[in-house]
Amino acid sequence: MTRNTLIRAGRRDILKLAGAGAAAGLAMPAIARANKRYTIAVVPKSLDNPVFYTAHYGAMQRAKELGDVDLIWTASASSDASQEAEIVQNLITRHVDGMAIDANAPQPLIAPVNEAVEKGIVTITWDSDVPGSKRQVYYGVDNTKMGVSMGEQALKFMGTKGKVILISGGPGATNLNARLAGVKQVMGKHKGIEFLGPYFDNDDLTKAQELIDNVLTAHPDAGAIVDVAAVAFFGKLSAMPKLIANRGKVKIIGSDVLAPEIPLVEKGYVQALVGQDYWGWGYQTVTIIHNMLTNKKCHYPTLVPQAMPVVTKANAAHWVKLWDEAKTPAGAAKAFREAPIGCMG
Repeated sequence: MTRNTLIRAGRRDILKLAGAGAAAGLAMPAIARANKRYTIAVVPKSLDNPVFYTAHYGAMQRAKELGDVDLIWTASASSDASQEAEIVQNLITRHVDGMAIDANAPQPLIAPVNEAVEKGIVTITWDSDVPGSKRQVYYGVDNTKMGVSMGEQALKFMGTKGKVILISGGPGATNLNARLAGVKQVMGKHKGIEFLGPYFDNDDLTKAQELIDNVLTAHPDAGAIVDVAAVAFFGKLSAMPKLIANRGKVKIIGSDVLAPEIPLVEKGYVQALVGQDYWGWGYQTVTIIHNMLTNKKCHYPTLVPQAMPVVTKANAAHWVKLWDEAKTPAGAAKAFREAPIGCMG
């Protein structure tokens, strides 16, 4: 079962937003191309993962700023590679102008992505790529480098000897597999490191929290857990009694720097998080597609990279304030405000 949201950014909405933006001191782009509208679809891996909420806000904001975009936000209720491929196929049938896809797994998407491009639909990926396809741009972190950063944090907190337990989400996710490779690349240089796993939770919160507690029970002598998906940290801490009891003994390194995760860092249950530009997943993907639709001379490199913020106890309070501000679409626009990405060639 899928759900989707169609957001029409009409003139009245734009004028309201422009007034609000002026009051806040934000520069608002001019409204143009009144006679031409563009339908842009943004497809996250699922609708039930809070990592994508801020991306949705970003896409909504950019559609309103541009004034000529009808935004479709659509995905399966939970992560499902085959359903995602069906959704992309349906968007092709609907003749959307552009789409930005976060791949649950690349293989099922290669054929529909290629078909979309061949039919003139501007098609890009974000967060998790579809290598081997004809997609025009991948917007996101360099996931291998993100894994390297996570591995460096693990070495910083545990040292260069000990067991390292690797945890991931779905085994087919190219972004998570690249992070695992990055962790192994940097930590594997040290002969004293022994890897266990990876263990997979399939991006399921209940399974993820059970897995964290299970590996802590089985390996209380481990040096670190490196969770490249970190879904377990999106839920209630009380669901992980072993993590509570552990509190810094086995060092915990996770991905993402989302609101539910930051208190775990503040209180010492998690030692470091390496994040991404969640706002940009929506804001910048809509920007890139719109630029390519409206300017045939506009080009981008294959990879348009994002920054990778690191959160530790030293700067966790700053991130708590950011997420407190970002609880609404307007607050998120203020907290994570960034300039639209221009053409790069």
